[in-house]
Amino acid sequence: MPYDKVGRITYLFCLNVVDVASRYKASIPIGAYSVKDREGILTSKTIARALEKIYDDPEIPLVWPKLLITDRGPEFRGDCEVLMMEHNVKIQKAKSKRTMGIVERYNRTLVERLFPSQDASDLLTLHLYKRSRAWVKNLPTVVEDINNSITYQIGISPVEAIKNDEIIANPSKPRNGPIGYDEEQLFYNDLVRYLLEPGELEGGGRRRAGDMNWSPKVYHIREALVQKNQPILYWLEDDDCHGPERSFVREELQVIDPDTELPPQWVLSN
Repeated sequence: MPYDKVGRITYLFCLNVVDVASRYKASIPIGAYSVKDREGILTSKTIARALEKIYDDPEIPLVWPKLLITDRGPEFRGDCEVLMMEHNVKIQKAKSKRTMGIVERYNRTLVERLFPSQDASDLLTLHLYKRSRAWVKNLPTVVEDINNSITYQIGISPVEAIKNDEIIANPSKPRNGPIGYDEEQLFYNDLVRYLLEPGELEGGGRRRAGDMNWSPKVYHIREALVQKNQPILYWLEDDDCHGPERSFVREELQVIDPDTELPPQWVLSN
């Protein structure tokens, strides 16, 4: 985030928390008296304090969760892990950006809602040659408005959703055909290849014209998660019980006929 000095503290980070079921959001600005060492500000101790501030705040209806999904940053280790153990919260490290999709979308929404006010201020003060960096004072208002706005996937606002015992969410992407319990399921005996992400085999993060589309190895279905109104999620493993860490939907899997015969090894190796 832009450096925003409020009093003697300069804020440059924002910790965002999203309840997956209700989509209720909470945000805490993080700053310091000195910002010379950015890495020294965003520590596990800082994150632990911010999380305590969120979950112990009587004005925020969030309760300590059973599972906290975070990225792999070092700030979510140490004191943060100790705090989660004290509250019997399991920490899961995200396997990919897609795993953090809900909070990543919230991060983007915050930027889209906070930055226009900076642009408006800049237009009004062009003669001062000083750009606005203010976002901390507007943060509570923006978060409150987001929590009171209807969320497409659940059909109600997060403020209303968090009061319910059960929430049924619509799929994030429309699908033509059966879904959830009505979807045709793959099983362990099915052999599959999975759709490769750009640069997954060759590195670089970009797909090249000659890159393979599907994994060269063939896998079994290790586990499947079936939920109402959601695509079935699959986890894969090979004959040695190894496989990709992320999950897949049916469209990302290519079923292989068990009678498929590969060329001889001497052909493959040459």
